Amino acid sequence: MGYRRVTMDEKNTIQIQVCGDSMSPLFCDGQLLQVDTQAYARQTPEVSDIILCEHPYRKDFLLIKKIEKIDEHGKFFVVGVNTSSSTDSRSFGSIHRDAILGKVNTNA
Repeated sequence: MGYRRVTMDEKNTIQIQVCGDSMSPLFCDGQLLQVDTQAYARQTPEVSDIILCEHPYRKDFLLIKKIEKIDEHGKFFVVGVNTSSSTDSRSFGSIHRDAILGKVNTNA
């Protein structure tokens, strides 16, 4: 699932627009979401967090995914909610912490 950046405010929150169906039915194509780009400066990413991250092979392509597990080396296995329509760690492997750009606010 990709995104389009819409705005950024003074609180280090960006608004993004969902592109695709990999997080459906949680998020729908075209839906606007808030991403806290400083969340992980205050806390450690956890299993079940919904994140904005870089694709490991396409640095110009960002993804919205759910952290499914964290391995003993601190790498993150991320998946889409709609697994039949998601490109995720099942195809490209786990991602490094520095690929995580922020935490999606699921209450917005």
